[in-house]
Parts: sequence; structure tokens; C-alpha cells
Amino acid sequence: GISGFWKGMRERIPIQTNIRYDDFNQRIFSMVKPESRVLDIGAATGRLAGNLKARKKCYVAAVEIDNDMSRQAKARCDELVCGDIESIELPFAKKSFDTVIFADVLEHLRDPAKVLRKSREYLKDDGNVLISIPNIGFISVRLQLLLGKFDYSEYGPLDKTHLRFFTLKTAKELIEDCGYRIVHLEGYNQVKARYFLLRALGKIFKTLFATDFIIKAVIK
Repeated sequence: GISGFWKGMRERIPIQTNIRYDDFNQRIFSMVKPESRVLDIGAATGRLAGNLKARKKCYVAAVEIDNDMSRQAKARCDELVCGDIESIELPFAKKSFDTVIFADVLEHLRDPAKVLRKSREYLKDDGNVLISIPNIGFISVRLQLLLGKFDYSEYGPLDKTHLRFFTLKTAKELIEDCGYRIVHLEGYNQVKARYFLLRALGKIFKTLFATDFIIKAVIK
């Protein structure tokens, strides 16, 4: 019956990936220029920041709202601000960063457009933003909706802490409306090894098979 079909699809095409808060986005990491100045918004435990600092010799300043995660992140980056990016004033000089990173952060904000516009102030004229943003159009979510379901989960496109949801179209509109020009966009899946086929499908058919979009943008 239809419930059996749904169960089978859940097993074959997982909504949830193997990303945890103490992991980091490998693709974002690969796109950061070595020895650059980086502002990591929503740094979590600082795994990305720590790897950028140790392996790419970057100077990394980070912002994290969670107190416990901030304590871990502080040891992994050069500067750490604990607070809500939507309400605090950052203590950094204007136009002082080569890259601002939003790795799975914008979907957690009440007003992501306000934060994206604000981040432009801290970018050098030739700087860029690197964004990872979940795809609400991922095939598992579409199948849920087809069956009248919209079940939140611990992580993935339907993470229960998400306040905003984006398709490829609306993610692009958000970034462009905030004064950026997109110079690179790809579908991305950081999934367990047994789901390796999703990685290729996500790159080719990103609106349907990518759990996330990776976007690089510069100031217009």
C-alpha cells in the first residue's frame, strides 16, 4: 500500500544526511582561499574555522549564538563573538574580510536578508560570500508532501530548528536582492558512503536531488 511505498522511499532516499553539529562542510572548506581573512557566521563548534586556520593558514573570526558551542569554537578560531547575528553589532573593521561564510545558517534566521546585507559591510571590495543552504525541493520532501506529510527531523532539509525554507529559485532571489552577484552555484550532498549516487545526482539534477545548494557570490 501507500504506507509501504513511503517507508521504502524513506529507506532508499534519506532526508537526513550524516552531517552533525561537530562536523563541517567540506565543499565550503575547499572554496576558501588559503591565507585569507574569513568571517564564519554561525560557526557552531568551530570545526570549519579550526580546519581553515590549521590547514589553510587563514585568519578566522567567528560568530556563534550558542554558549556551549561558542566555548568549543573559541579554541579553534582567532576571534569569537558569542551572540545573535541578527541583533548584535560586530566588533570588526569594515571591509576587513576576504570571505564571509554562511554554512547552513540563513535558514535559521528570522530575517536572513537583513543579515546578508549587513555582511556586505565587512567584505573587502573584491571579497565573496560562501553559502550553503538546504533545498526544500529535495525529492524526499516532495514525496512527503505528495503523501500529505511535512515531518520535521533532527537535521537535513526539514531540520526542526529551520525558520525559513528555500528552493533554488528563492535562494538565488534572496542573495541577488541583497546586492550580490552569484558567480558559482552547485548542488551538494554530504551523505553516507552508501548513498554515493546522490552526490552525482545532486550535481546534475540539483533542484531535485541536492540536499543543499553551495553558492559563491560577490558584491554587485
